[in-house]
Amino acid sequence: MNSSPSTPLSLAGDSSAVCAARAAFSAAATARAPVLINAESGCRPRDLARVLHAHSRSAEPFVEIACGADDSRDVEYRLFGEPLRHAAPNDLELVTGGSAVVQAGEGVLFLDDIDELSASSQRRLARILRDAEVRVPGSGTPVMTGFRLVAATSRDLNGEARDGRFRPDLLRRLVVCSITVPALRQRTSDIPAIIEGFCLERGRDPVEFTPPALTVLMSLAWPRNIDELCEIVEWAGQSATGPVRQEDILTRVPLRGGLGRMDLTTSLREARRQFERDYIAAVLGKHGWSVSEAARTLGIERANLYRKVRQIGLVLPPAERNGWARS
Repeated sequence: MNSSPSTPLSLAGDSSAVCAARAAFSAAATARAPVLINAESGCRPRDLARVLHAHSRSAEPFVEIACGADDSRDVEYRLFGEPLRHAAPNDLELVTGGSAVVQAGEGVLFLDDIDELSASSQRRLARILRDAEVRVPGSGTPVMTGFRLVAATSRDLNGEARDGRFRPDLLRRLVVCSITVPALRQRTSDIPAIIEGFCLERGRDPVEFTPPALTVLMSLAWPRNIDELCEIVEWAGQSATGPVRQEDILTRVPLRGGLGRMDLTTSLREARRQFERDYIAAVLGKHGWSVSEAARTLGIERANLYRKVRQIGLVLPPAERNGWARS
């Protein structure tokens, strides 16, 4: 699946992992139950929540709270409103008019990092979801709540619940519709589609990467996932005067810590040479030391691969030396 303006970047591509996530997303888009998005940092769960809102409740409010960004008491006030003096301690459904659960109306309430909610907030939220109603001061009867909860987490909530850090009754309501967004390192074949989608989002011409440059991108660990990739594409779009080359990526990535294990005391030329040596060895090993397959992945001719191996001084494993010339 190629990316399009309506496809969130976190779901762009054709890898098996992202196809499974997209199927779960499609099922969630037609349901009314709460949604739980499992995603590592940088996988943009807010974008999924926005598209879910656009699919089903675009005319209604979209209210969001970053549960881990503020003090837990501030988050609770934003969710349920300021506490009232006359409220009983166990009066969990009592909220004030400025609370998020009231502001969301029939729309979407998005809670990022829901695992950061305090125990009391989890308890109140679970009860509101169960009863689908709240009581607002000045209203003689309970007010029905019609918001759809979309929650995101980067943690294993089943494990959190087992350890007593997350309420099982709240978790049961969240997992009815669950979307697991794969980390970028698990779906590097989707990188070209994500790059295309990012350029579409920005309304700019696609940024072109040479095959060796794409090969480098697909070898990185991407600890910050799509956010990190988009930073590179943004940089390339602003600075490149032609197709982005492998050398361009190699001069950019070490400065951002992407290669991690690099010796930062060597010259750029030697660092580039070491990367080529390690990467070509890894690609050859992946393809069983087949020159044809490795050259296709690297985006170079077989003859150039032979020459490159000699230039960089790559030492072949003894078991592969006899068959090297015949492959």
